[in-house]
Amino acid sequence: MLQPALPARPVLSRAFLLAALLLLAVAARAQSLVMYSSAHTAPKQFADGGRASGYAVNLGVAILRRAGFEPETRALPWARAIKEVEAGRGVLAPVFSRTPEREQLFLFSLPVLEDAVVLVQDAARPFPFATPRDLIGKRVGTTRAARFGAELNAVLPQLRINEDGEPPQRLAMLLAGRLDAAVIAGGEQAVRYNAQRAGIALSRLRIVGNPLLLDSNHFAIAKAHPEAEAIMARINAAISRMKAERSLQRRLDDYRARY
Repeated sequence: MLQPALPARPVLSRAFLLAALLLLAVAARAQSLVMYSSAHTAPKQFADGGRASGYAVNLGVAILRRAGFEPETRALPWARAIKEVEAGRGVLAPVFSRTPEREQLFLFSLPVLEDAVVLVQDAARPFPFATPRDLIGKRVGTTRAARFGAELNAVLPQLRINEDGEPPQRLAMLLAGRLDAAVIAGGEQAVRYNAQRAGIALSRLRIVGNPLLLDSNHFAIAKAHPEAEAIMARINAAISRMKAERSLQRRLDDYRARY
């Protein structure tokens, strides 16, 4: 008597299942994440033909990819970029300074890079400067919504702040006598880069002594973001791995050298 045939094993179904699981795994690894940065702080972060550029933006993209994200970059006026992230629409590139006020709203990553913030004067109109208190009453150009170390932040309300221009415009206003000093993030490299963009000879500018501060820069995400802790954990793990491999500093040096 013939035995009934055994049902065929669902090989094809298993193959489809494995393929589906693989696609899900790839999708999970390549989760999209919007990264915001300033459009006006070259060469660290700026808009180049509408595209987010700069050494900190390049480094941020590399870290997010290492963390398993597929970053979408957006360069906006700085105050607006902060508002977009505060509203839970993405993360700030590793360009954000940590302050007690910001810690109320944002989760910060491990430190990514350290940035020198310098004070620039017109070489033909220097004035003595030892501490931020020496700026009280003076016309100082800076970036809208920028915050610095505690000592400088404390005297900001007593300065005649101008937030209208990008760094090249700021330097031009300085030489035109419309500002007494300009605050530039990115150290001597940023001053040189923006002076060149403005057609200004570096010899006409005076970078005052030591930096105003060495500013630790971080990624940031709104605490109100539903995945804030999970996203930041992945970013921090990527930063830690890249620091252990020494690839983070190598990449930063490479990206900075392009400007």
